[in-house]
This record gives sequence, structure tokens and C-alpha cells, in this order.
Amino acid sequence: MSRVTAVIVTYNSGAHLAEAVASCERFGVPVVIVDNASTDGTIFPPGVTTLRNEANRGFAAAVNQGVRAHAAPLTLLLNPDARLLTGIEPLCDISVASRHTAATGLLVQADGSPQKGFSIRRLPTPASLAFEVLGINQLWPRNPVNRAYRCADVDLSRRQSVEQPAGALCLFRRDDWEELGGFDERFFPVWFEDVDFAKRLLDRGGTIVLDPTVRAAHAGGHSVEKLADSSRIRF
Repeated sequence: MSRVTAVIVTYNSGAHLAEAVASCERFGVPVVIVDNASTDGTIFPPGVTTLRNEANRGFAAAVNQGVRAHAAPLTLLLNPDARLLTGIEPLCDISVASRHTAATGLLVQADGSPQKGFSIRRLPTPASLAFEVLGINQLWPRNPVNRAYRCADVDLSRRQSVEQPAGALCLFRRDDWEELGGFDERFFPVWFEDVDFAKRLLDRGGTIVLDPTVRAAHAGGHSVEKLADSSRIRF
């Protein structure tokens, strides 16, 4: 049995899904796909465990479905619009070395440059949330509150502990997932469930490690863009 399985939650991401799955297979990582009632005619790769929901259950519930569907001690959460560019063994080694330890790699653009402000962030504060909700970040994107939240001051080439990895590329332990009660399904349809999971892990004394030698190309927010505006909840 593989020590890690990738869980890919998809919603109308058919244009990207096959590449995401192929990238996992290229590096020997088994995949579980959870489809949240896509309507775009998504074609599911043959031979891959696929769970197809009749309605959109939300990202958190779909992640929990995917983890329950495999038996590996580690889960790699990968976006359908992300492609592994390297193997993920370094992330696995980090997580198995110590309990309550998750790991992430670096998300990069098509040209290989890091996705600064997205790959890692600090946990949100009342100020960072207010700046986002009130639109200050759109009017003044380089403000100090936003820069601190998006880790603009962090050297992404260095292996280090981080507060909040992007849910687009995050590896965690099954025993931690079980102890934390999985992802909180009250977050619906999507947003902040990965932040909440990271905070609860850290509150248990856990650690999240960025290893920038592990990389994935990321198109960015593909499933999110398919949601109706009425479904978008801002915190």
C-alpha cells in the first residue's frame, strides 16, 4: 500500500482534471477524485477511484469523503487545476517524522515563478479580514496589513514552518485528520475550511512545513470561479 494518496475535489474543472491526475500518476501517487456534481461534461480518467456526488456537497465534505475512500496514512490535497512538477517524497518524509506535522510545497506560475501571496499565508487577523472585506486590498494591494498576511516578507526559497498552506497543495496525516474531526463541513461551499484545519492543527501544538523543492504548477481558483456569485461567502 502506498503511504500517500492524492485527493482531488473537482467542480466543473474538466479542462484541467486529466493533467492533475496524470501528474500524480507520473510520480507514483494514487488518486481519489471527488466530483461535486459537475455539469461541464467532465471526463474522468479511467482506472481512478472516483466518487460522484449528486449535489454539490461543498469542498470540506468532499475532502472528508476522499480521505475516507482510501487507506493510506497520508493524504495529499491537490487542486484539479494544479500539476505536480516534482515528486512529493520530501513532504511525506516531513509528515511521518513527527506527529501533528503537515507539509506543503511551492505553487508556481506557468513560467516557474512562485505564486507569491498564495502559496503560503499567515493566519488571518481581524485587521486582514477587514481590509479584505472592505475592499482596501483591491484599492491598495501593497498595504502593510495585506503584505504581512500574504507573507510578502518571506523568502520562499527556504524550508520553514508556516501558518497557512494553500489547500491547493497540502499534505497531512490521517491520524491528525481523525483527531481533528476532519475538515469542518459547516464551511460551504468553499473558503476558509483549509485555514480552519491549519489553525486547529497548530492549536494542537502541530507544525506545518514548507519545502520549496516540491513544486506544482497552479492555474488558480478554477473551481471557485465556477460558483455563482450568490454562493460566495466572505469572512
